[in-house]
Amino acid sequence: MPSLPRRHSLVEETAAVLRQRLEEGEWTAFLPGEMELAALLRVGRNTVRSAIRLLETEGRLRTRNGVRREIITVTGRKPTGRCAILLLARPENEYPPSTSAWITETRARLENLGWSLRILVEPGAYRSKPSRLLRSLTSGLSGTVWILHRSTPLMQQWFQDQHLPTVLAGSRHEGIHLPQVEVDLRAVSRHAAGRFVARGHQALAVLRPEGPFAGDAECLAAFQEGARGASVSDLRFRGGTTGVVETLHRTMARGDFPTGLYILHAEAFATALTLLQHEGVRIPGQVSLVCREDEPYLAVLHPEPSRYQHSPRVFAARLASLVVRPDLARSRSGPSSLVMPRAVEGATLAAPPIPERNR
Repeated sequence: MPSLPRRHSLVEETAAVLRQRLEEGEWTAFLPGEMELAALLRVGRNTVRSAIRLLETEGRLRTRNGVRREIITVTGRKPTGRCAILLLARPENEYPPSTSAWITETRARLENLGWSLRILVEPGAYRSKPSRLLRSLTSGLSGTVWILHRSTPLMQQWFQDQHLPTVLAGSRHEGIHLPQVEVDLRAVSRHAAGRFVARGHQALAVLRPEGPFAGDAECLAAFQEGARGASVSDLRFRGGTTGVVETLHRTMARGDFPTGLYILHAEAFATALTLLQHEGVRIPGQVSLVCREDEPYLAVLHPEPSRYQHSPRVFAARLASLVVRPDLARSRSGPSSLVMPRAVEGATLAAPPIPERNR
């Protein structure tokens, strides 16, 4: 009796996909992490782990230092040119659309130059003691250029001390001289403060998350400079939506809510706008809002946010040009490439309300 076709398990199918991509040379030296692979292949992390075990039994992979899966045998096409590795704290699909846009554009530009771009998701690199992990990740990858996204002071210091070819996709921390590509945060924040002051606002605040984000602290200082004597409060929140809500409720309860609110991140802006409207606050009749960032979903909010818009294509072009610089590894004081965004007028910025005593 002829045998019936077997239905392959999801683990076997996942292993087949990984096997094919290895043979095509999509990855070099190390396999991406389990979280990244699970997001890429749209399967569970346990499925990825079981598929990797199959490839290890075939001699294609081996676990190195209990951290990374090293690629042992890859047949077929080998990648040409040089490689850049983008280090992320979480899978790409968990980042805002604008981040995914410049990553996609950077990959395309590097490929046109004969390079490859690989994404490495390593939350451990962003923790308090990353040295051991970073040493393991970078071992044996001479010639690779590392791209650090929203990196911590310890990460930047470690790469700088090791003299590894590194480019920052984001702001430098104090004492760091690595090459960077960033939006001109100082110029944007000074300009935003000027927009408020020109309309007569004297009670302003900056809403920003707690955390080691060098660019956010720089924005506060620049906004204070541009405020020209207007009072500026520093409103910090911890976490995501819940933190924004708690901070704004706490500020409203004090009775000294600012008439102008400069919000550094798009998600926090959307939360603040909807919360204030839910509380009966007229935007911009009672409180004006300006967002430092732009994301596609902001354009469909009502009223349309006043914000700053930069081109992911320009950001990617600047990033790719730094990555391929032949003197990158020898540089001790890297260049700073700043992208100037465009101010979007929007409809959340207006003159402050007239105090009742002046009516």
